Amino acid sequence: MSPRLMWFRFTSCLLVLAATVEGTARAETAAQIPAPLFVDSHYRGSCDPEIVWNEAAREWWVFYTARRATRTRGTYVGTPIGIAASADLTHWRWVGYCSFDGTAGHADNPDTRWAPGILRDGDAYHMLATYKDNARGPWGGPGRLVHYLAPADDLQHGWRRVGAPDLGAPDPIDASLLRVGDELRIYYRLGGNQGLHWAVSRDGRTWRQRGACPGDVNNSDVHGWRYQEAPYAFRFADAYWLLTDPHDGLGVYRSDDAITWRFQGRILKAPGRRDQDNSRARHPSVAVAGDRAFVVYHVEPNRPYPTPPPAQRTPAQKQSVLQLAELRVVDGALQCDRDEPIALPVPPPASPSSSVETDAD
Repeated sequence: MSPRLMWFRFTSCLLVLAATVEGTARAETAAQIPAPLFVDSHYRGSCDPEIVWNEAAREWWVFYTARRATRTRGTYVGTPIGIAASADLTHWRWVGYCSFDGTAGHADNPDTRWAPGILRDGDAYHMLATYKDNARGPWGGPGRLVHYLAPADDLQHGWRRVGAPDLGAPDPIDASLLRVGDELRIYYRLGGNQGLHWAVSRDGRTWRQRGACPGDVNNSDVHGWRYQEAPYAFRFADAYWLLTDPHDGLGVYRSDDAITWRFQGRILKAPGRRDQDNSRARHPSVAVAGDRAFVVYHVEPNRPYPTPPPAQRTPAQKQSVLQLAELRVVDGALQCDRDEPIALPVPPPASPSSSVETDAD
């Protein structure tokens, strides 16, 4: 082969390689996680997210409380559970509102549902949602956690009531579900300034209260907060983690057994630079996909802190949006930079095996 021909082939290969690298880079950078991630267009009050992988649809589904933020009254009651979906975390569509026991959800309802906690269990999904049987403002009075079950192929309309577990009183709300071995666990907030509690079940029907979460979670001398809500438990990077919402960023706790929690600090209080990500993160949920984890949270971009009473808040101050950021564990500590670009694509999570069997009533 002549030197000229060899040189021609060599330079041609370089050009092809360069074009391939450039094309790959363009593909990786063209798609971006939107900010906000999603806003319900009816009343612009998307909050309390729960992100799950819908195996049947092969999509990420975010369930959320659809607050009626642009109303002057009744913002926090009469709310349905909405759904937003995306196959790639970049292109989101509104699915609609959940139906419960055959009754369709609407933007305005005679009863109230908040803050769904959802967990896949084989061919079904569990949901524990805060429920109030009225739409009386501002908060609807005491509530309870109601347990629903839906088949894996119908996570919008398939929810059927299983029961309302006795989780203490008053006003248990904000459930997070976690599987540990052959046990299901609920972490939740109990009213009356009783803090964050947990309960366990082996059959998905009968729940046993375990009391206040052990460790640092309810110890204000350690973390300095007099109030926390929305506990969210998950496993990532060979540890269990619990995020909480003290209205002061997100509290972070770590555990080896998902029982005793040690305080690790706080994330996501400082404002971000993305659109409508300019205030402290609220009410988190986490998606774990392989060796990566992503936190979904809501932001009230116009809310002042300290916050006026509900009746004095303007519609603009009550609006909320969903945002997503990547979590990392650095030297054993959970960290999050809400402005950091997220490398795409994100693989779907591995399918878990079922360990609990139950049927809806």
